[in-house]
Amino acid sequence: MLTGLRVLDCSDARGHLAGRILADLGAEVVKLEPPSGDPVRLRGPFAGPAADPERSIPWLALNAGKRSIRLDLSQSEGRERFRQLLAGVDVLLETFAPGTLEAWGLGWEAMQQGLPRLIRCAITPYGQKGPYADLSGGDLTVVAMGGNAIATGPPERPPVRCSMPTSHYHAAPEAVLGILMALHAREQTGRGQLVDVSMQECQLATLMAGPGQLRVDGRKVRRSGGHMGRTREIWPAKDGWISFGLRGGPSRVPNLVAMVALMDECGMAPDWLKSYDWSRYHVATVPDAEIARLEAAFAAFFRTRTMRELYDEALRRRILLAPCNDAAEVLAHPQLRSRELFACVEIPGGGSLELPAFFVRRSDGPPPPLRRAPRVGEHDREVLAEWTRLPAAEGPDAPSGGLGARGIFQGLHILEFGGGAAGPLCTKYFCEQGAQVVRVESRKRPDFLRLLRATAGDPEALEKAPMFVLLNPDKKSVALNLQTGEGRELARRLVAEWADVVTENFAPGVMERLGLDWEHLRAIKPDLVMLSSSLFGQTGPQRQYPGFGGQGSAIAGFNHLTGYPDAEAHGPFGTITDSLSPRFAAAALAAALLERRRSGRGRYLDVSQIECGVYSLSAWIAAQSAGAEAASRRGNRSPEAAPHGIFPVAGDDRWIALAVRRAAEWSRLCRCMGDPPWARDPRFHSAAGRLAHVEELEAGVAAFTADQRGPELMEQLRRAGLEVGLVQDCSDLLEDPQLRFRGHFQPLVHARLGELPFERCGFRLSGSPGGFRRAGPLLGEHSSEVLGGILGLSEPEIRRLEEQGVVV
Repeated sequence: MLTGLRVLDCSDARGHLAGRILADLGAEVVKLEPPSGDPVRLRGPFAGPAADPERSIPWLALNAGKRSIRLDLSQSEGRERFRQLLAGVDVLLETFAPGTLEAWGLGWEAMQQGLPRLIRCAITPYGQKGPYADLSGGDLTVVAMGGNAIATGPPERPPVRCSMPTSHYHAAPEAVLGILMALHAREQTGRGQLVDVSMQECQLATLMAGPGQLRVDGRKVRRSGGHMGRTREIWPAKDGWISFGLRGGPSRVPNLVAMVALMDECGMAPDWLKSYDWSRYHVATVPDAEIARLEAAFAAFFRTRTMRELYDEALRRRILLAPCNDAAEVLAHPQLRSRELFACVEIPGGGSLELPAFFVRRSDGPPPPLRRAPRVGEHDREVLAEWTRLPAAEGPDAPSGGLGARGIFQGLHILEFGGGAAGPLCTKYFCEQGAQVVRVESRKRPDFLRLLRATAGDPEALEKAPMFVLLNPDKKSVALNLQTGEGRELARRLVAEWADVVTENFAPGVMERLGLDWEHLRAIKPDLVMLSSSLFGQTGPQRQYPGFGGQGSAIAGFNHLTGYPDAEAHGPFGTITDSLSPRFAAAALAAALLERRRSGRGRYLDVSQIECGVYSLSAWIAAQSAGAEAASRRGNRSPEAAPHGIFPVAGDDRWIALAVRRAAEWSRLCRCMGDPPWARDPRFHSAAGRLAHVEELEAGVAAFTADQRGPELMEQLRRAGLEVGLVQDCSDLLEDPQLRFRGHFQPLVHARLGELPFERCGFRLSGSPGGFRRAGPLLGEHSSEVLGGILGLSEPEIRRLEEQGVVV
């Protein structure tokens, strides 16, 4: 979809996945490395017994499909060649510290003058400007500052992060989406833009509008270990851990009934459980003692079965249960294998490994074969010859100027079906840049997010669900009963007469049964772009498996990777596939729209939420494939840095994240601690020694931090040049000075909930500020406007449809 686009990838590990995504979408991506090679090449595990820079598995996994050139940017000659290269580039992807390019005379203002069509995408921990712009940040500290850590892990232990760098995974597709939006803008204005990506800001989406919900009910998100709220979510099986939600509601009651039936067949359902009235079960009101009794009964059964036995029954009976897979189980998964997710790629020097090959399936067939990652400087001669000779590709003539308040996607019409979080979060990105999104809803089957805070007897309960409202700003709601022929016909008319894009995240097969699937809709709208997002995708033997984000996180491997090694699996708070997959889906949709702008062709996109997670974990999967050690839960520790953890500070559940990677950093930390005698121990003088004695090391650091005030300690360590960050909760985020500087929270007034802080995406575009204008809609709030204003129905016709239950 991006054939002909030239990308110069100057990123470190934080941006490698972004470059890989662009390459997999068809762009020509060249990785710029220093003369000795990218430092990630020295990071293990390695494909083989030796530490070979050509066989680093993290490098091989996240740089497949790219070419490599070498330049020494520390020298004036190398920077001059860099300038020459930029003349032949469409996109510069970089992770330099803010101010680095400016110091080289290549700041954004200079680029705009000499390279007006260039798009520069900068991924940094906290953004290019603001009070924290100069704060060092790795995955540990960004996850802490972004709010996810405080809610992840058991309440009796420090907050915890995933063992793989999830902050990289969230920032990468957002960076790609920002680039693609800037390309759309360039088609209209003829000019490039700066895409300023804040990794911290990207993290907030994992909280599912937690800060805004705090403003409604005052409830802080707390760590609950293997629980989700009041009920257990992670359970021990005979040979591992499983995800199974003991939550009620219309979408989950059949699942609970089916599980009790299975237990009964196995002789493990007590009589009281067999007669339990699940229709009256509400997790918010059921007594603690009753929850404990239910959990004891389910836990006793789960311990007698293996993960595979339970999952097989879940598939057969449509139960919302999933194994917390390790890398071997993911790599061998029958559903992922059936969709040919994995591709075999060559390892330089001999051998091969398997990688997730794509994150979206397209209606025009499978993606091209995946090329191996390049050797150091493998393409020096050819790239330098090509890109210093040819100018960047010219687009169609377009007037020079900005888009102003209109937004990049002003005039784009999106018709949205489905519910929950993963689908609506995808289209929210387009709303922020001016697209008009109409959600098709129904009071007969309301979005389950509207039911989360429903109270019996409240006639307006569906209008007071803060998560729904906060995830759907600027959208319009039309209430159609799609179980009626007239309702379906009205939906088809909206496609034929209005929509440019259709998105849906129903279970596979639902749109077909409604006559609203790709085959039917493209017949009436040949240039339509349609996106389907579901847990497992639209094809394969397990496509009908029912599940939510909790099951997606478990199957993709994130639960196995999150927690302490001596305790249960957790999974990053917020069921990570729910916040991760919408970013990939939005990037695929933006790429398809860019291609349609040039070709006039429509396209169907099939996104599996689980596959987006597995694709992000490419380095983990590749390690398993190559026979190397694949990561597991290791708390907050790192194989490369020590201390690397989350330590207590003064106050109730208050913490600070700290990472030390180099000898000079350890010396500075010792000075900040007052050079205590324990820190002078020769065992701590080297990184290897600190790693070997990490428990004693962490105990010493924790003793220092425990009676310190967090903000003052962070500022002291920050001034010392250390990688540090507070572990922030939702209250902290609402007052965070960097988020305030970037305008992350936008106040809007909702008709039932009052003023709420709506969240922006994780990037800013220099020429297209974007933003929201309205809070999320009431159910059916715009039915008359949509049916009358778009389809031309008269008021009497609309009243008739309401009386007959078509508009409801």
